[in-house]
Amino acid sequence: MSKLAIVHFQPLELYPPIQNLIHFIRVKSEGNEIDVYTTATDKKTDQFKTDAAGIIIKRLAKSGNQLPGLTRYYNYLLFYVGCLYNLIRLKPKKILYFETLSSFPVYIYKRYFNSKTEVFIHYHEYTTPEEYNIGMKLARLFHKYEKKLYPKASWVSHTNIYRMQQFVADLQLVTINNQQVLPNYPPKSWETKPELIINMPVKIIYVGALSLDTMYVKEFAVWVMQQKGGVVWDIYSTNITGAAISYLDSLDSSWINIKPGVPYHELPAIIKKYAVGVVLYNGHIANYIKNAPNKLFEYLASGLDVWFPTVMKGSLPYITKESFPKVIAIDFTALPQFNLANTIDRIGFSCKPTAFFCEDALEDITKQFLKND
Repeated sequence: MSKLAIVHFQPLELYPPIQNLIHFIRVKSEGNEIDVYTTATDKKTDQFKTDAAGIIIKRLAKSGNQLPGLTRYYNYLLFYVGCLYNLIRLKPKKILYFETLSSFPVYIYKRYFNSKTEVFIHYHEYTTPEEYNIGMKLARLFHKYEKKLYPKASWVSHTNIYRMQQFVADLQLVTINNQQVLPNYPPKSWETKPELIINMPVKIIYVGALSLDTMYVKEFAVWVMQQKGGVVWDIYSTNITGAAISYLDSLDSSWINIKPGVPYHELPAIIKKYAVGVVLYNGHIANYIKNAPNKLFEYLASGLDVWFPTVMKGSLPYITKESFPKVIAIDFTALPQFNLANTIDRIGFSCKPTAFFCEDALEDITKQFLKND
């Protein structure tokens, strides 16, 4: 039996890619003991669980912006001390950690307790050197130490090649010998055959966090209103800013609806009822410019056309030309020139269902992580 550990500081409930990984690993992990160290969210949402024997999820603390300052720091301490204690107790052969905030106990454990432990690293997001420098002091400190893990790490990955290339360029003199790309795709169970005809009114869905500052919310809402019932826009979010709620409520429109957020596993049944999925990031930081977000692939898997902003360079390779579901880049600063009828027309286009599923993307990392040498 191999003992393995996954360290994911942020709550699993808020990160579909880690949920997909755990579900995928559970069918291949027979004979292994895998501990997952994470935190509990301060948000009201269903707790992610797994029924796999040998996979144990341990929530060592709480995390979230709603926690008061001192309480937050106390929970940081609980997590890092608890995680290190559990690593020492478990003595894992391999450790997979996600993001800089998860790195410190892994560094301490490998540096002082077991130098032979293999380390695997994945980043959900890309952070520039400037963002590390002006951002959270804890992340800046941890990033300083995790750089020492990169040269001997068995795996270091980002979600697309653009993020990985920039990440490597940022590090300059630090060597990464096992660079990988691990995209955020949904499970094959999401796959839905798209319809040939998109009926009016066009039903549009947005899933995820929503903010006026970082997204084209106002621009898109104004355009929806101008269609005078030609489109209906529904928003499903567990993380929407007060300013965004106030603005959308002020429009007092039946064409724009804020819905309660739903657990990840319930999304396929909801998304497939729509015709178009929209992505709204305005590219305020490099992370979103170089982004091909998981919701793009989730919409596609559910048979929806996808509209995303032209500033999202990481999504440009997925644009479709002659097939549907369509993936289309839109200038959200020039929506009055946007031709809805031409965009939703699928006549003459061939149906080409998506091939982007997590089971294929996760095969390599799972094989390496579970491999008994």
